[in-house]
Amino acid sequence: MQQQATSRNAPLSARQQQANRRPLLSTRLLPYLLLAPALIAIALVIIYPIFYSLYLSLTDANLLRLSEAEFVGVDNYVRLLTRDDFWQSLGVTALYTSGTVIFGYGMGLLTALILNQNFRFRGLARTLISIPWATPWLVVTLIWYVMFNPQMGPINVILQRVGVIDVGIPWLYQRDTALISIVIVTVWREFPAATLLILAGLQSIQPELYEAAEVDGASRWQRFRFITMPSLRTINLVVVTLMTIWASKLFTVAWALTQGGPGDATRVLSVYTYQEAFLSNRLGRGSALAILTFVLVFALVVVYFALLNREEQEA
Repeated sequence: MQQQATSRNAPLSARQQQANRRPLLSTRLLPYLLLAPALIAIALVIIYPIFYSLYLSLTDANLLRLSEAEFVGVDNYVRLLTRDDFWQSLGVTALYTSGTVIFGYGMGLLTALILNQNFRFRGLARTLISIPWATPWLVVTLIWYVMFNPQMGPINVILQRVGVIDVGIPWLYQRDTALISIVIVTVWREFPAATLLILAGLQSIQPELYEAAEVDGASRWQRFRFITMPSLRTINLVVVTLMTIWASKLFTVAWALTQGGPGDATRVLSVYTYQEAFLSNRLGRGSALAILTFVLVFALVVVYFALLNREEQEA
């Protein structure tokens, strides 16, 4: 009996200790093993192209003579930052992004306020509002290309019938209206996303707040100003930031509808990058433009997280 008790209390052998450690090690490694495929995909699809573009931006790479590329340092960046074309394209991008965000957010907020009310077929309306957002970009641009047609486009036909204009307006072919046109197309495609996000925020507001404010005699505008908007502060920040990031790097609309024209009226940075890299074959300079655009978008992401953290701390 004494020998049995002694054997039970004896320390575990090395083999037994190793066997006990195996489940613990497998539990610790399991999350990394599950994440490994995603990390590998991110490295191949995102990280590697970024660093390769950074390398190309430091060379005089030509698309037709890629093997003859020579290292030129920051020469591409200096040339871009000292050219009027870059700053003009940056200005167009800023106008395009600002117009898209302002009108897209405004339409999203208005639509969300309407869909938050109780009315018949509200569920159907919430489903239908997501159709533009679910439509592929190329399909959207083709639809609006027909809509803006100077001769038979529905927009000009309606304006002529109501007596606003006498002759069809070439919306996409004149400097005064081309940028406005691509902003309209982008807003039409993007505002449902803002609507759904804001609507989710509206549904999280407690109805008791509105009931108490109504009992105290607050008007509808006062309830909107002092209850709705403060409650949506974080959601508004998310919507505005995401729409800014989306619009600042968007290529399809400007290229498919106007190809950056007329002249350079709609040549946003994404179009300028494409023209430099693939039409002019200056792959090094195009890569430098892509890196500059990436830096701008990354700065927006940093600002977004900084503001979001401040909102969470204040809350």
